[in-house]
Amino acid sequence: MTGERDLTRRLQRWFPAPKDAVVAIGDDAAICKNRGRDSVLCVDPIVEGEHYESGEDLFFVGQKAVNRNLSDLAAMGAAPDYLLVSLLLPRTLAESRLHRLLLGIRAAARRGKCFVVGGDVSATRGPLVATVTAVGHVLDRALLRSGARVGDAIHVTGALGGSIAGRHLHFRPALIEGAWLGRRSTPCTSCMDISDGLLLDLATLLEASGGLGAEIDAAAVPVSTAAKRLAKGDREAALLRALGDGEDHELLFTVARGKALPTGGPLTNRARRPIGRIVRQPGLWICKGDTRVPIAPRGHQHAIGLG
Repeated sequence: MTGERDLTRRLQRWFPAPKDAVVAIGDDAAICKNRGRDSVLCVDPIVEGEHYESGEDLFFVGQKAVNRNLSDLAAMGAAPDYLLVSLLLPRTLAESRLHRLLLGIRAAARRGKCFVVGGDVSATRGPLVATVTAVGHVLDRALLRSGARVGDAIHVTGALGGSIAGRHLHFRPALIEGAWLGRRSTPCTSCMDISDGLLLDLATLLEASGGLGAEIDAAAVPVSTAAKRLAKGDREAALLRALGDGEDHELLFTVARGKALPTGGPLTNRARRPIGRIVRQPGLWICKGDTRVPIAPRGHQHAIGLG
């Protein structure tokens, strides 16, 4: 059995302090230099049985715990700097499993060019919970959900749907794309991470932008290979997965009406082609040829009982 203080000492070796950290792991709080004018902060937990199954390799769980937060920073056009990691560890957790979890956290932090500078560890009788807080900085301008306007084109950075087939643990946060979209020279008007499903997250963006609506071109939605495979050849079922499965962690962004994205940069040709447009009438519509039908926002929402 490992004690909390012994584990904290081990974590200091696992996650060495960056050069610009005044105080890192080992004190009551970390002290770090702000690398930019505006800090960007976000936090997300990973809960066993909710975000992953108990038999999953904890290396990939650790990666996911970090990458979910880095994806949120990407959607803000921000670069990551520091991470705080809070672990609730089951008393029965094997040492080898903890080792894999820490390896995954460290690997994702290194790929994101950021550093674990603190956090907390506790034992629990419940499921394993890994909560990561990410601190980053705005590179040029912050991208918000609230900037979409009527006539803006709707884009996504990659294929959607079927994440349950494995991508929910094996995704790459779009940090390079988010930073590029956040440049003042791009006509990107709003952006957010697709975590709960395209339709549900688009509805959130529309609400934040003043209660607008959107038309989605069914033929333009990029459907992942996994979504097609899970749909067993049913095109409509595959499209519905792309619209609502969630945990894609691609970026959903809008481009100002009549404006073109600059040439060059990290966006694929697929990401440069719009999948729809913002309209004044509130609601969501799917367009297939000359047919336009309303569709309800669908996606993943945690069932939270209050009272």
